[in-house]
Parts: sequence; structure tokens; C-alpha cells
Amino acid sequence: MNITAFLCSKKNDSVSKRQKDRQRIDAEIVAVLDQFDDWPERRAAFERLVASVREHTELLKPTLGQGVVGWSGPVFLIHRFTNLAERQAHWIRPVETWHPVACNLRPAFRALAHHLLAFYPVPGFMDSVWDLNSGPEGFRQQAWYIRLGRGASVRELDLPIPLTRRMEHFVRQAPDHYAVSQALRYGEARGLGGGEQLAREFCIGFLGRNVEHPDFWRTVVHFFVNHPGARIEFVNPVVDFILANKFGGEEILTEHGPEARVPRWPDFSMDGRTVKSLLRLADAWHLELGRKKKSGSFTWHHSGIQGYHFIEKGEEYDREWTICELLDSDALYAEGRAMRHCVYTYADRCRRSETTIWSLRLRVKEGKKRMATIEVNPHRRAVVQVRAKCNSRPGARSLEILRQWAAHVNLEVIAQL
Repeated sequence: MNITAFLCSKKNDSVSKRQKDRQRIDAEIVAVLDQFDDWPERRAAFERLVASVREHTELLKPTLGQGVVGWSGPVFLIHRFTNLAERQAHWIRPVETWHPVACNLRPAFRALAHHLLAFYPVPGFMDSVWDLNSGPEGFRQQAWYIRLGRGASVRELDLPIPLTRRMEHFVRQAPDHYAVSQALRYGEARGLGGGEQLAREFCIGFLGRNVEHPDFWRTVVHFFVNHPGARIEFVNPVVDFILANKFGGEEILTEHGPEARVPRWPDFSMDGRTVKSLLRLADAWHLELGRKKKSGSFTWHHSGIQGYHFIEKGEEYDREWTICELLDSDALYAEGRAMRHCVYTYADRCRRSETTIWSLRLRVKEGKKRMATIEVNPHRRAVVQVRAKCNSRPGARSLEILRQWAAHVNLEVIAQL
């Protein structure tokens, strides 16, 4: 083989990829400009944002690196710029006077948003409001950012979860990578007396993304705070059990088309429950879920995130690790049955592109074993949850492989590992 020709070919492939990434980035910018055709002030604000960031940083250029989706960071930033431009009437300083200190994407954006909109420090998790789509909820949360930046307290906002002063204190200490709903739940759990690990566990599950029925769910949070002996890995399976049986409502696909699941136990309450009785009910529900697959199968699109294949050399046998995305309801069902957890209930969220589910597997000789189920938020490009069999914590080597994959494809790991 001509090694020079081979290296030139690899170089040309890399150049071609960068060109495609640039084209994708430019197409996103043009799409936003077209979107603002009827809003000249917003269009001008967006153009100023793009021009200023291009002048001072490399953030709107393709990200380099093997296995990295080069356009993902710039497109992520362009979406945030769109929201900032829509709130241009609230800018307190011209974007042209912003001079970044940090060149990394998230710190640079945080400094830019603060420059445009805030007199006072704003908690890091509030950056997530600029990821929301245009609409009432996006505008509401972005208004919270602006009010905090003008000196309001967290409790003065029109929040969906009522907070005590102690809870407000912990909300402001929530991790920077959280969404607002997660920060509120974190503050609630910590303010009620829960430990750091318990609060974070609530935040990676349903209660971290949903703030409806706050009075009832507070009784659930209080229950686990008052029972510190309950194993952390059972918190979210119990929450999933309560959600399905008390509220139902999740859309499922049946042979008659999409239908809303009817709650079987609408008057369920936490009164008189013990950890043992609650786990018994949740275990029975999960077993039933594993045995009885709902009618109707459906698929969804690939997320665009690369999978992983890694061969670990051994003295006797090689160990072959793979991480693959699950792309249909049958695959989720099989994963849930094999791993004895309720990942099948995530099928509707996968179909709506709200989340993605991946399976970490190990092959040694002819034997293949599922090692962990992984949830990745495709919009934030973040690993948010990892579970081994029966919702237990994966082993150390499985977690090392997961971290390798995350680094290879440029995913942030925000799950508790």
C-alpha cells in the first residue's frame, strides 16, 4: 500500500467532514435569519450576536476530534442565540462590548448572557432556559432568568413548586448542568432534609423533568427523606410505579392507534406506607410490566450519536464491549426483561425524541451479556442515567467503558456513577 496516498486520503476525508460541518452550521444560521424575516429587530440582534462571537471566539467553527460531531456545539449555540435575540428588548448592554475571558462553549455563553441581561449573578443552571423552544414555557423561564439578573429572589418568581427559604438556599446551590425543574426538585429534597445523593437521584428521573402535582409529589420526596435506609437505586423505580398507577396518562401505541394510559390507582397516597410494602408493590408492577408487552410496536429515528466498539485484549480471551442505541419498542421491551427494570416505559419519550436509550454489552468467546442500560439526553448531549440489572449500580469496568465512549463522542456525563 502507498502510505502517502493513504494519509492524503484520510486528510481529504477530514477536510470533507469539516466542509460538511461548516455547511450545516451556515444552514442553521440562514434558517434563523429566515425565521426572523418579520422581526427586523430580532434579526439584527441575532446578526450582531453571530458577528461578535465570530470576532472573539472559535465557537461557531466545527469542533475537531475523532468521533466528534463537529457541528453539534455551534448548532447548540445558535439555538441559544435565537432565544437571546428574541429577548433583545431586554438587553441592558450592547453585545459589541462583550469580551470573553473563557473560550469554552458553556462558560463563554454564560458570560455573554450575563453581559446582555443581568446586573446580578444568576445561578448556572439557569443557562438551560436558553435551550427551550419558543413558546409560553420558554418565555416564562427566560423571564425568570431576567428577573434574577435584576435582583429578584428565587421565591419571588412564579414557580410551579412552592419553596421555603431553606429550599431556596439549596436551589441556588444546584449543579450548573441541571435544568430549572431539576434545580427546583434538588432544592426541595435538600430543604426537606434529604442528603446530596438522594436529591440527585430524584433529579435524574421523572421528578427531575416534571413539576406537575407538586403537593402530592412532595409527600413522595418526604417519604424517602424520612426513610434514609431505603436503597437509593430503588427511588426512581418506585416513582415510576406511582406515576403509572396514580396518574397514567402517558400515550402508548395500541392496535387501535395512540391511546392515553388509564390510571389504575388514582387515589393512591403515601399515608401509612412502609419501605417494604412500597417496594413489594413496585416489584410486582415491574414483573407484570416485563411479562405483559403492550400491543403495537413502533420505531424511532437514530439520534445521530455514534455507538461504540472496543476490544479489550486478555491473556486467554478477548473481551468485546459494545454500546448500541435501542431504536424500537421491541428492543426496549427485551432490554427491560433482561435487565429487570422498567426501561420499556421510556418508549414513548424515545418516539418523541425527548431521550435516547443505549445498551452496554460484553461478549467473551461465544457468551454475550447485557451490562448496563444508559439514558442519553440528545439535546444536551449528556449521559443522564445508567443502570445495571435490577436498577443496581454498574460495575467499575462498565463505568470505565461508558466514560471512554462519552469522551469519544463528546458526551457530558452528568449521571451519578
